[in-house]
Amino acid sequence: MATTMKRKSTILSNASTSASPPPPSRQQQQQKQPKLKLYYFDIKGRGESIRLLSAYAGLEMEDFRYTEPKQFIEMKENGTLPFEQVPMLEIDDGKHRIPQSSAILRYLAKLGGLYPKDPILAAKVDAALDQEADAFLGPTVATYHRRYGIVLNDEGLAKTAYLIATETMPQHLRCIDRLLAESSTGWIAGTEEPSPADFVWACRLVHYLPNQGNFFSEGLGKLEGFPHCKKFVDKFMALPQIKKYYEPDSDEEKENFKKARSQGTDEESKE
Repeated sequence: MATTMKRKSTILSNASTSASPPPPSRQQQQQKQPKLKLYYFDIKGRGESIRLLSAYAGLEMEDFRYTEPKQFIEMKENGTLPFEQVPMLEIDDGKHRIPQSSAILRYLAKLGGLYPKDPILAAKVDAALDQEADAFLGPTVATYHRRYGIVLNDEGLAKTAYLIATETMPQHLRCIDRLLAESSTGWIAGTEEPSPADFVWACRLVHYLPNQGNFFSEGLGKLEGFPHCKKFVDKFMALPQIKKYYEPDSDEEKENFKKARSQGTDEESKE
C-alpha cells in the first residue's frame, strides 16, 4: 500500500514540475482546419457574422450562396439540411453538417482560436450570444409569424412593432451598452479579441437595425442614446480583416458600396 502511494506521489510530482505544452498558434490551427463550406442565401442575414468570423480568423471557407429558390428547396427535401434551414456548415465534403448560426460560430471560433478557454469568459460569450437571440426574437417572429405557427393580423402586427421599437429593443440595447461600458477591452465579453458574440452583435447593429424601418426609428437604427454600442461598431468595422472583406475591387463596386452604406438596403427583409 505504501509503495503504491509513493508511486502516485512521484507521478503527481513529475506532472506538476513538467511544463505544459503551449497552446497551438492560430497559424497552426488554420493549417489543421478541415474543409469548410457554408450554405446560405445571397444576403447578409444570419450568414454574415459567420463569413466575417472566418475572414477575421483566416479560415478557408467556401461561401456557397443560393442563386435560385429551387437549390434550397432541393437540399431541404433531400435531407441535406439537418433542420431544413440555413445557414448550414458542411465539413469535409459532407462528413459532418452543422446547422444553427450560433453553433457554427462557436465551432469556427474554436478552430480559429477566438473562443475562450477560460470557462468564465466562455460563459460570458455564450450569454451574449443567447442575449442576441432573445433581443431579436420578437422582430423575427413578427416578420415570419407563420413560420412560428403564429397568425397576426395587421392590427396585431402594428402593436407588436410599436412595443418592439419603444420598449423591447431599447431595453436589450441598454444591456449591451452597459456590458460594453464595463469592458476593459471594448469587446462585449471582455475578451482580448472579438469573440463570436461580437461578430453576431456587430452584424445586427450595422446591417439589421438601420434597415428595419417597420420596427425601428431612424434614431434607434443610428444607435442614438447608446454611445458604447456606437463605439463598438466603429471599433469592429475598423478591424483590418473586416475592412479588407468589405473592400470592393472595381471602381464600379466601390461606388455601389458607398451608395449602399449611405442609403442602406432592405435585403435583410428577404431573410
